[in-house]
Amino acid sequence: MNSHTHANNAGRHMLIGMQLGNGYGSQVTAWRAPHVDVHHYADLDVHVRYAQKAERGKFQFLFFLDSPNQSQKHPGESPQMTLDPLITMSAIARETSRIGMATTASTSWNEPYNLARQLKTLDVMSSGRIGWNAVTGSDPLRAANFGQELKPSQERYERLHEFVQITQALWGSWDKDN
Repeated sequence: MNSHTHANNAGRHMLIGMQLGNGYGSQVTAWRAPHVDVHHYADLDVHVRYAQKAERGKFQFLFFLDSPNQSQKHPGESPQMTLDPLITMSAIARETSRIGMATTASTSWNEPYNLARQLKTLDVMSSGRIGWNAVTGSDPLRAANFGQELKPSQERYERLHEFVQITQALWGSWDKDN
């Protein structure tokens, strides 16, 4: 490494995270391995144990996808429906002390006040270890689960922008100690 490269990287740190999704990992056929319990995707205690192991392994954060519909592409793949990430993060927050947690949460299938309140509660429970990946949602099947049709991209992104502003304003309006 030359001194120029070193100077450009000064103060930069790599964050190491782990995705917690369906309880099996990212390999879509892992659930069929002989030692894997096929019910792990619906076992909250398993998710807590994975989080505790990640924390002991010095991971900085866990990332949770929100898949509010079954998206198994074919029978050879694992079920892709995830447990509700906010509830999963609640359980993990109570059983860990350092690892951060971030989740996707759609601005199409939620309302600003409810999501702001849920994320603020998690923030308090975890002593500030929560992050939010705001997404619009782009799957017609997920829209159908909420009694909606998928709106055009521009409309979804306009709502996302407004949603984030409202959510941030709500967080700013609550007392620091709450």
